[in-house]
Amino acid sequence: KAKKFDEFPDYANAWSGRSNSEQHATSDVDTVESEITPQERIESAVGEIESALATDIVQRVRNLSPKFLELVILELLHAMGYGASDTDIEHVGGPGDEGVDGVIHQDTLGLQRIYVQAKRYKADSTIGRPDIQKFVGALSGLGANGGVFITTSTFSSEAREYANKNLSARIILIDGNEFGQLMVKHGIGVQKRRTYS
Repeated sequence: KAKKFDEFPDYANAWSGRSNSEQHATSDVDTVESEITPQERIESAVGEIESALATDIVQRVRNLSPKFLELVILELLHAMGYGASDTDIEHVGGPGDEGVDGVIHQDTLGLQRIYVQAKRYKADSTIGRPDIQKFVGALSGLGANGGVFITTSTFSSEAREYANKNLSARIILIDGNEFGQLMVKHGIGVQKRRTYS
């Protein structure tokens, strides 16, 4: 008579051949896994999915035009609550843009403006201090008191230090990793597949 699970006797023999310490260690792993709540498992899985999605979004943006990056960044900042309406978002990037790719008007009179610079670089490229200095110079020429510099790559430690110390204009730096996470968080370039309550 054929056994229903032919491989089970081999597994049972292998298990019984283990030392007590090996069986106890495996039991400890099972106990730790059973201590994780279903909600924690879901949150962990969602975190992994969102991380992979953020990486994929940034990679796709790197393969598109610089103008696309400029426009999607303005859309992202609007989704984050900057600019009261679509008419408050202005794309100015292109030849002769003087280091500014976008402007967000924070109020109807135009007293408060956020200036945006976008750099579409490869993952292994780094934005250095000179690029931040140029942006600060552009902001100074416009009489601005702050701006956002977003890249699909990373910033050097000197660039971050300069942005943090600069007193003439408040500069926020967003690298590729944070950019991807913000895209996912604010639903730009992504679609909901399923919602769990």
